[in-house]
Amino acid sequence: MLTAFRNAVRRAGGAVVGAALCGVLALAQSGPSSIQPLRTAPAEKFTVSPGFRDWAPTTIAGTTILGGNSSNKGGLFAVDTLTGKVKWTSRPTGTAHGNPFVSTAPAVSGDIVITPMGNTLVALSLATGKELWRGPVTEQGAAVAVSAGLAYVMGEDATFYALEAATGRKEWEVAFARSGSCDCVPVVSDGTVYVNGSVIVTPADANRPASKYWHLFALDAKTGRERWRSPSAPLGGTGGVCISPPVVTADTFYAVEGSRLHAVDLATGRERWQPVEVRLPVEGRFRAVEVVGLVDAGSVLVGLTSGSLIAFDKVTGQTAWQVPGQYRNSNPSMAVAGRVLYFQGHPGASPAAEIQGRIVYSGGRPVVQAPALPPGMLNALDLDTRAILWSFSRPTAEPNWPFGSVTPVHGGLWVDSYQALVKLQ
Repeated sequence: MLTAFRNAVRRAGGAVVGAALCGVLALAQSGPSSIQPLRTAPAEKFTVSPGFRDWAPTTIAGTTILGGNSSNKGGLFAVDTLTGKVKWTSRPTGTAHGNPFVSTAPAVSGDIVITPMGNTLVALSLATGKELWRGPVTEQGAAVAVSAGLAYVMGEDATFYALEAATGRKEWEVAFARSGSCDCVPVVSDGTVYVNGSVIVTPADANRPASKYWHLFALDAKTGRERWRSPSAPLGGTGGVCISPPVVTADTFYAVEGSRLHAVDLATGRERWQPVEVRLPVEGRFRAVEVVGLVDAGSVLVGLTSGSLIAFDKVTGQTAWQVPGQYRNSNPSMAVAGRVLYFQGHPGASPAAEIQGRIVYSGGRPVVQAPALPPGMLNALDLDTRAILWSFSRPTAEPNWPFGSVTPVHGGLWVDSYQALVKLQ
């Protein structure tokens, strides 16, 4: 799915039988990062260019950063964080979709790297990149979560698998009914797996297909047994919600469903407060606006809309503060290190300037207006003072190419750019 949206923008248990596991879910977060932030204007220390354009989100494991090519020839790459040199490359053959593309962040369990490649689950040696085992064919856009020696992933057959990370042996599975095409990424925290799913409300018959309703499920990480679903029953009609991306704290699961912010009690599955709809002025009227890139920033959650960087109070869900500007929903590049927030966009820019790629007419002929501002601008914001500490951009072969995912490290960060994974320090 990562490749799809970039191309569009830039060119054995049966605990919950009858549900469909889907939803754009990120890996669990335990709170604001304790990593020393990058507070001064950065410079490029390393630029890693293995010969492809699009990087998937990355994962740090010791002195290795792991990331894949989400298009072109695919493959997984291990890069030395101290030297910027590629340690190894893996492009396995015979994967389900041929091209072994990687669209989500790899998971690491001990000395094993596990990730879907070409929609086939593959486990590799962290040290050498040697293939260790293969698992099931995965759902499009699925990612892997690991915890206590188990790896969790959604299969293309709508079965949710818990596999032994060392061997790939199946520990348990939960069969679900197919529904929708959301990216599927489990979240594991304190012995529980949290995941979106839909239950069948009305079975199919000769005259109509089955109707379904979306819930957030909490499953026991060891057995797959359902602990709760939220809401506990369909709230009238069909549909429900598909929430993303989550922030998991000690007691609450926060996530966004389009323009609405949700907060679910981890112990009970009940909503802590009614979902809060985010409405902001758009073209002179207050409208519901999509929120993306949700991250944990201490007492607040921070997300991004096309016209505002916005913080939400964790207790009430109400807006705590905003930084108006011009932002791209498809590329938020959000991350937190210490008390510094990294994000992409142009704080302070007038929303009226948001004319990127807009078609206008001159003399009856269509003309594509040039962008008012280049989208490839990475920023650092002090969360205590809300001052912009620095802004950074870099020239790219294709003009105005936005940055991708951001991975903070002590005193710096890795960020993907056009044909490059860049270390800033």
